[in-house]
Amino acid sequence: MDASSTDPDVLLMLRCQAGEVDAFTTLVTSYQDRILNLVYRYTGDATGAEDLAQEIFVKAYGARATYTPKAKFVTWLYTIATRHCLNAIRDRSKRKTVPLPDEEVATAPALRAAGDGPAAALERGELHAIVRAALDALPPNQRMAVILEKWEDCSYEQISQTMGLSIPAVKSLLSRAREGLRERLERHVMGKA
Repeated sequence: MDASSTDPDVLLMLRCQAGEVDAFTTLVTSYQDRILNLVYRYTGDATGAEDLAQEIFVKAYGARATYTPKAKFVTWLYTIATRHCLNAIRDRSKRKTVPLPDEEVATAPALRAAGDGPAAALERGELHAIVRAALDALPPNQRMAVILEKWEDCSYEQISQTMGLSIPAVKSLLSRAREGLRERLERHVMGKA
């Protein structure tokens, strides 16, 4: 029995494919925060993340006719999100847009915690900016693999399916990404000492 046959979200998507729009609305409600956070973590753009997340759901809805359950629904949705984010980054780098100021990125709604004091918010914002810079410095595929593994709790198999890579290629990609992050973060720590 494969994962898709026991996934209730696959059944919702199949109902959507059969014409039940409410089934897709349920999926959007279930996954909108996860997709928004994935996009935000990948792009670092709080304002643009909402637009990209909406575009991802529009693409998913548009692809409903060709949807074939081969894995969990979330893997299919992450595949669409990954491709869309990679394309958005490529397009953005071609246009050479100016990134958001650190304080705006650090207070993105997806990361803000209710009731935090100003000192905690500032410290979290500084830490976020350091990690964000290290993550942004990674090549796009490495960045997406790290986000899927660390923040979205995807297994190697899910990342493999999402990114269209073999499991050994995912492991290699993540190993290179970890090494790149370690080097960048060590440079920051040594620069502060």
